Amino acid sequence: MESLVINNDEFFASVLDCLASGNDATIPVKGFSMLPLIRAEKDLVVLGTFDELREKDIVLFRYCGRYVMHRIISIDGDRIEIMGDGVLENREVVRRDAVCARAKAILRGGKRKRNPYSPFCLWLFDRWYALLPLRRYLLWIYRRLPWNYFWLRRQSRAALKAQSEETP
Repeated sequence: MESLVINNDEFFASVLDCLASGNDATIPVKGFSMLPLIRAEKDLVVLGTFDELREKDIVLFRYCGRYVMHRIISIDGDRIEIMGDGVLENREVVRRDAVCARAKAILRGGKRKRNPYSPFCLWLFDRWYALLPLRRYLLWIYRRLPWNYFWLRRQSRAALKAQSEETP
């Protein structure tokens, strides 16, 4: 299967143009920072514009020159604290104007539409967030489940290969 490689800045510029014109944008997920609730290379995220932001919203934001999609942990005026579901410790603190879009839906396996703000999904997130001290061990187990292990190894190898190709 052939794939098209696009520069991230160009890709997200077109995504933001699409959002600015009033349309939603569906993007693939890269990286493992939102595991296990959003899976890289398997799930798609439907992004839309937002009027207001709330805790537990999944947002696309600009951080240190990169676009990142994580969940809002707390909001204090113009200061927003954000953390990935699969992240063990690191939290990003950004200003409200760094947030570009809000997730409207998750397409599980690229097909099944799931509302990330349904009572069930928020209940799952609350349980997952409460397990933060144990997250390292739970993710270790999750990554070694038979249906995830080989897929995650393949994704990690592909990411390392792409990274080595970028480095001169």
